[in-house]
Amino acid sequence: MQRGRCLQADESGVSDVVGTVLMITITVLMATIVAIAIFNLQPPMDIPHIDVDIEPNGSNVDVVHMGGEPVDVEELKFMVHGQEITINNSSPLNSSNEWSIGTTITLDTNNTDINLIHKPSQGLIE
Repeated sequence: MQRGRCLQADESGVSDVVGTVLMITITVLMATIVAIAIFNLQPPMDIPHIDVDIEPNGSNVDVVHMGGEPVDVEELKFMVHGQEITINNSSPLNSSNEWSIGTTITLDTNNTDINLIHKPSQGLIE
């Protein structure tokens, strides 16, 4: 009968150690998960800064790059009232499809209320 009482007294010391080890393990795991989540975040993409001039041209609209960064036309989306507007094939762009200062893009619309969207960042170019 005494033998059983000795084992019970010894087990109470073990439970404190096991509890402490479990708490430390859980804390380390939580800190690791938070660190992984923070370090995997991508920084936001920069929206290019472009100064444009919009000029009506008959049934089309000319958008002239007046200043700012050169931008690949494939990264741009021209929107009028939520509808994407296509670029007219007659637009004089260089061979790399880069829209730079002084270059004009002709759009197939007669509406001059145009929003210019940068596709990679999904940001509005103002």
